[in-house]
Formats: sequence, C-alpha cells, structure tokens
Amino acid sequence: MNRNEIYSLIRTGEKDYSLRTLFLPREEIQEMREQESDVQDNLEKMVSQLPVVDAGMKGRTNFILPDNGKLRFWGMDKGRDFAKRVQFNRTDCHGTQEEVMAQLLDKLRERGYQPRPNACFRNVDILGTLQKIMEHNTEYHQTDFRHDREMLLDAMEKEGLPKYFFWLTRRNGTHCYREEDVYMKGTSPYNAWNANGNLTDGHPMAFLLELQNRTENGVRGNIFEIDYQKHLDYLSTHSIPPVCVDILFRNRFGYRTFGFEDYAENWENIVREYGRAEKIRYVAGDFEALTDTVLKARWMFFEDAKEMGVGDYIKEIEKERLHGYGYTADDLLLTGPLDAEKAIQYGLECFMLEQDNSKERLTDLRAYEWAVSRRKLFGMLASEKAILKYFKQDAQPLFTEGEMQKIHALVLQAGMRNEPEENGLLGSILRKTECVLSGGICQDIQEKIPGMLAQEGWQGEMEP
Repeated sequence: MNRNEIYSLIRTGEKDYSLRTLFLPREEIQEMREQESDVQDNLEKMVSQLPVVDAGMKGRTNFILPDNGKLRFWGMDKGRDFAKRVQFNRTDCHGTQEEVMAQLLDKLRERGYQPRPNACFRNVDILGTLQKIMEHNTEYHQTDFRHDREMLLDAMEKEGLPKYFFWLTRRNGTHCYREEDVYMKGTSPYNAWNANGNLTDGHPMAFLLELQNRTENGVRGNIFEIDYQKHLDYLSTHSIPPVCVDILFRNRFGYRTFGFEDYAENWENIVREYGRAEKIRYVAGDFEALTDTVLKARWMFFEDAKEMGVGDYIKEIEKERLHGYGYTADDLLLTGPLDAEKAIQYGLECFMLEQDNSKERLTDLRAYEWAVSRRKLFGMLASEKAILKYFKQDAQPLFTEGEMQKIHALVLQAGMRNEPEENGLLGSILRKTECVLSGGICQDIQEKIPGMLAQEGWQGEMEP
C-alpha cells in the first residue's frame, strides 16, 4: 500500500505538546485533503490555541500537511482506537511549543518543504528552461534529458495543440511522461511516477508541461511546478484503469492492439513474437472519466502557481538546497558532483561545504570522492563557475597550447608593468589562461617567460 508522511499534533498540558510523524495510506490522506481545513501562515498562533486534550478527547488529533508553501491543518476525531492502530507506524517527539515547532519545521525541510508557492513559467523555451532546472537538481545521469527532449520534440510533430506532459527531475536522472498515461492505473508511467514519490533523499521536483507551439530551435509553452506529494495523494483516488494498449513495433507496419491484462501478464512473450516496441499508447475504458480527472488536476496546478522568472527560480532552488543542508553563508553557487569533478580536474576553485557554514577547497580527486561518499554538497564562486561553463562545452580550443603559453606570458608581463587598478582585468585573463593550460605547464611557465617574450620581439625588461 502506498503511504505518505503526515504530522499529528496534540497538546498534552499547559506547556507540553506531542508531535507524531505518521505514515498513512495515500487514499486516507486524500480524503482528508478534500475536506475543509484551516490554512495558517502563523504556525505559532495555531499551536498556541490548541486545547489541552482530556480523557474525553481520546482519538482526537490535529493533522498538518504542507501544501503549496503553506501548512494545512485539520482537527479530526479518528476514533478511540486510532492511537493503537498507528502505534508501530509513527515516531514521537514531546516538549514545549518551541521545541515541537522546531522539530516540525526540521521534518518539513527534510522533505523539501519551502514556504513559497509553486512557480510557473509562461511562454518560455521549454527545453532550455527544463535543462537549466535539470542541471541544478539532477546530479547524476543527466543524459536522461536527451530522451525527454526527443519525446517532446516528437510530440510537436503531430497534429493538435496544446499537448501536456509530466516531467520529473531527481538526484539520479529525469523522467518524462504523457499526462494521460500517468492517470491510468497499472501502466509503467503510473507506477514510475508513484515510485519516485517514495524517495527519501532524491529531492524530486515535478512539473506539468503545456506545449503550445514548435519553433525553429525547440518548443515554447508554459511550465507549472506542482506539489508532487499532493499530486500523488490525488492519484491514489483519481486514476482510471486502461482497457487496451496500442503498440508500434520496430520493422512492423502499423499499431497492434492488445488487452491491457494480456499486455501486463505476457509482455515478454509479446516482445519475443513481435520484436522491440517503438511506441506504446494506453487506452482508457472510460474516456470521459479520464478527461474529468485530468482537468480537475490541471486546475489545481494552475490555481496554485505563481509566475516567476527562470533566473530568479534557479537562485531560489539553489538557496533552498544550500540552506536546507545547513550552509547559509550565501557566498558560493551550488555545484553538482559532476561539475565539481570537472572543476577539480581543470584546477578551478571548488569547495566541499559543511553544515556549520565552513568550507574546504578540494584540490585532488581522492578528497572529492570522499566528499561524494559522504553526500556532501559542493560550491563555487560565480567567476570560477563561469570558466567551468566553457570547459563543459567540450569545444575545440581556439588557441593551441603553445599559443596559450605565450598569451599567458604576455598577460603576466603586462600585469607587472601596469598600474594596480588595471590588474583586475589582467588577473581575470591570467586566471582563465592558467585553467586552459594543462598540468604543470603553469607551474614553470614563469621561468620561460623571458625567452618566449624575446622570440616575440619584446625589447623591455621584466620588473620583479
């Protein structure tokens, strides 16, 4: 049974509280979501006004769920046997109002909760925007995004607009599914979308994509960030079973139709007989019910969304990751493990971050691998990350290594002979040439400068 985390709070005395972390069936939580609740921006006031429980209130509890940047609060009587039913399905925390609230906020932050509404981006380059989000949230298997790009571009070649897709970025890869497939119970997209919601450290982020038109360079449309756990609760009671599957096989003309149960039970036999499947379409038995389910969810996403600029959003999610981790200095940009490894290889300044706001520069891959094994976060200065962006392009260098050595020498000499206020730009150029040059070339290049400059016709003398 698929479960979700929910918090139960009761007041046991004038200054004593009990906070419980429960894992209840998503269907039960969805039923709760559909009831009237209090939405409180002032959590302290909400907690301070709770009544002290007595013997006659046994089974009465107050449930708290994060929802689009706010906390929804239900006071409910779950029956006198509720505590017994969940006794092996909970962790408890007892203390004062301040202690219990601190525990609650810590638990919420661990789950990725942030006190801000979900973002939306209207009339944007969808592929470019998703790539920026992916690069900031997906640490490994970023090549998954190639498949997502192909799927979205392929969809735009067909008639009928707009088109809708769900997209998910997580620590280890990305996923993209047709919107209606996620609502059909038992399909691969439905199962995968639900499974990723149970990740404890994958920081998944979910989005609804509205593809509106094809452009020369990609796809334009709207992107809506969604409350992933809220959507999974909704799916638990709003999913439609498919009745059949249309499959297009490689090297075979046209689609072939199979009953869904036959497809689910005999997939291996079907592949052996027909070959590799190129495309799969699920067909719902009750199309009107499916349409109604999808439209209600869309309205929920549209109603929650707040329009933002992509750049501001990237800064916001970087800040959320760093502050949630415990690094609040705000002096470095969040850097993924793959970028950190490349930065170290090129001699760029890259730091391992600690939860007490301290940092340590990484200069070798052994230290980097140790940091990765401990799930540390990495950070870089904006100037260093800009240089890294060049190396990530894997472009053919404009200058040969010999030419770059001479450029480095000339810049170094110019820096010695110029006024201090001009050295900022020269220092930036010098830093970039050092990073482009490989290995120990930069370490002994100063010894070679006089001879290299003489070859270029330099008549002056080097100043110390």
